[in-house]
Amino acid sequence: MKKIFSQALIGILITTILGGCGWHLRGAPKNFPPGSKLYIATEDPRSDVAAEMTRLLQNGGIPMAESPLEADYALTIHKEVERKRIVSVDAKGRASEYELITSATYSVEDRAGNVLLNNAEADVYRTLEWNDNEVVSKGEEERLLREEMRRELIGRIIDRLRRIDVNAPAEDKSY
Repeated sequence: MKKIFSQALIGILITTILGGCGWHLRGAPKNFPPGSKLYIATEDPRSDVAAEMTRLLQNGGIPMAESPLEADYALTIHKEVERKRIVSVDAKGRASEYELITSATYSVEDRAGNVLLNNAEADVYRTLEWNDNEVVSKGEEERLLREEMRRELIGRIIDRLRRIDVNAPAEDKSY
């Protein structure tokens, strides 16, 4: 009996401590008012970032609007860029290492047209070692790195959405 009581007490203490320090499970932003709908717009109709983010937010319990007219908040992805630049070359002058960059510029507005976040940027960087003798495998490695980078970019955008104070007066918002 004493053992069960002490285990229950420890469980309650751990829950209280974790809740008190602000720790929470990762997921969709909870700072938007309950029941508010989010619309994701993009200048690229084939945007992988927008499609993946919509899916993740829907799975996280955020209601998504079908059109901007029925949305309480609109996330607009202005630009998505995937770049690759040479970082180092070998003795023959061929690229031996690349830096992969995936970035996005985005904004958030509420229904009234108030800008909550203006032209924010998120970037993800990775290094890819290159070997001309392994072109097929290195190409596949680059594709997998790009997918991982896209997921991390989406995570960074969602983390930034989580920090928006939707209830702050317009003059208090910093962006």
